[in-house]
Amino acid sequence: MVGGNGFIGAHLVQRLVAAGWQVTILHKYEQPRYSQRPAVVQFLRGDLTQETQLAEAVAGQDVVFHLLWTTTAIHEVANRDPAADVQANLLPTVRLIEACLAAGVGRLVFTSSGGTVYGRTQTIPIAENHPHNPVNAYGVSKLAVEKYLHMFRHLRGLDYAVLRPSVPYGPGQHPLSKQGAVAVFLYRVAHRLPLTIWGNGDVSRDYFYIADLVDALLLAAEVQLGEARVFNIGGAEEVTLNRLVQLAEAVTGETAVVQYQLARNFDAPRVVLDTSLAQTQLGWQPQVPMQEGLAKTWEWIKQLRTLL
Repeated sequence: MVGGNGFIGAHLVQRLVAAGWQVTILHKYEQPRYSQRPAVVQFLRGDLTQETQLAEAVAGQDVVFHLLWTTTAIHEVANRDPAADVQANLLPTVRLIEACLAAGVGRLVFTSSGGTVYGRTQTIPIAENHPHNPVNAYGVSKLAVEKYLHMFRHLRGLDYAVLRPSVPYGPGQHPLSKQGAVAVFLYRVAHRLPLTIWGNGDVSRDYFYIADLVDALLLAAEVQLGEARVFNIGGAEEVTLNRLVQLAEAVTGETAVVQYQLARNFDAPRVVLDTSLAQTQLGWQPQVPMQEGLAKTWEWIKQLRTLL
């Protein structure tokens, strides 16, 4: 697993170990930020630019999960220097694909982006065959990886699956980050810190709980796939930023201080994914209602107060 100590990876590792999988992690950080890596997991310190560690990480693996992206946290970083984004993310991912093919890996599961590869959407909900016109460098690179996966399947028979998640949230998501609206909003509202909203607050997403994403990743690794290889993964409810503020106030019992700034031209106004393909082909659908997921996330954040 590449990126197994990140927010998504740490949850996935715990589930895999509980299910009896033998797990190897390739990551530059030895431990997840908010949990301990299970002792049975093999850890390799490194990243996709280090060929020796990469070859060792994929050797003998039935499934490789690619969860690592250096500009995931702040999309503006990719926009400021698209060439550096290609160098740091796209090129190493192509090397990973080649290493998986050389090692005879059973399947490569890649986490793309359901919020950026489509760009300015024409229809809601967004199906996988919606036109792909990303308006930020992060989305362009993610989409390019999808195209390389398709190419390598055509040329060399690569077995792969792509998940396009909307916005996952939950315990383990850094509440002091610039990304991850749910954790950030809960923390800042609870501590009476100002929230910055870009635009008028009508930007909407179909947020979904981290356990639902882990379910989708496991299914993408195990289900027999046909022609369909790319699947939207999102929540069952469209929530605007203004509504998210209200939900954070209700959960924390505090009143939010909101600062509105000019909208950013690289933010998609609405991201609501059509997940019917994942339901029919993977047998997946979101299980955790938004308010339940918020309550679980808030309970976790309260436990962290002395650590932040």
